[in-house]
Amino acid sequence: MVGIAYLTRRSPSLLGDQLRLAGYTVWEAVTASEVLHLCEHQSIDAVVIDDEVEDPDLPEVQRRYISMLLNENATAADVIWELEQLFPSAVGPIQ
Repeated sequence: MVGIAYLTRRSPSLLGDQLRLAGYTVWEAVTASEVLHLCEHQSIDAVVIDDEVEDPDLPEVQRRYISMLLNENATAADVIWELEQLFPSAVGPIQ
C-alpha cells in the first residue's frame, strides 16, 4: 500500500479522507517538521502539499522526498490520477 504524508493547514481533511477511500495510507500533518518526522518513522512514498501551506521547512521536504504541490483548484480526482501515474497498480479502490 502506498503511504502518503499530506501537509495541510486543516486536519482532519476531506482530501485525506478521499485518498484513504481510494486505497492510500494517509498521515496528515500541519507542519513540515511533522512531515519530516513521519517520513523518518513511517513508510511514506510521497508527500502531498496543500496550496495554502506556507512553512520555512517546506523546501527541505521537497528536496528530500517525492512531493506534489497542489494548486488551488486541485480536486481529489486530480491527486489520485497523479498518484496513479507515480505508483501504477499499487492501489485499488476498497471494495
